[in-house]
Amino acid sequence: MRGVPVRADWSVLVIVALLAWSLAATALRDGAPGYDGLVYGTAAVVTAVVVVGSLLAHELGHAFVALRAGIPVHDITLWMLGGVSRIEGEPDDPRTDLRIAAVGPAVSLAVAAGASVAAIVGTAADGPRIVVACLWSVGWINLVLAVFNLVPAAPLDGGRVLRA
Repeated sequence: MRGVPVRADWSVLVIVALLAWSLAATALRDGAPGYDGLVYGTAAVVTAVVVVGSLLAHELGHAFVALRAGIPVHDITLWMLGGVSRIEGEPDDPRTDLRIAAVGPAVSLAVAAGASVAAIVGTAADGPRIVVACLWSVGWINLVLAVFNLVPAAPLDGGRVLRA
């Protein structure tokens, strides 16, 4: 994407499986009772894949802002604990460092907001409860991801924000 290779470590499959299992066993059943187990399983896998896609969007945010600032990006690797954008060197000034660090959590917050608004609209339109539950799950997971990443500790984005 824009010349940045994207890789996925085999451990991404582990996080997809664990997340799908957790969603199917609890969140989706609680949020949309009465569906068949196959529906919960399928919806959970789709939701887990969407969450991994949102992790990629988070990392792409870092990469694209770095590229726009003229800083080369070697690649993006997704793995079990999230993702990492390998950016060459350090930004020349604190403002650029802040923008690169803050954009990832901002993307996660935007995904959280978008999924939550879609869930609200889906509820108001009496949409399928399972879809609404999936949207709420994507929203909450991305909100947690954004907040966690803003913890002011290295190597999290919050550590870089604090440093900038």
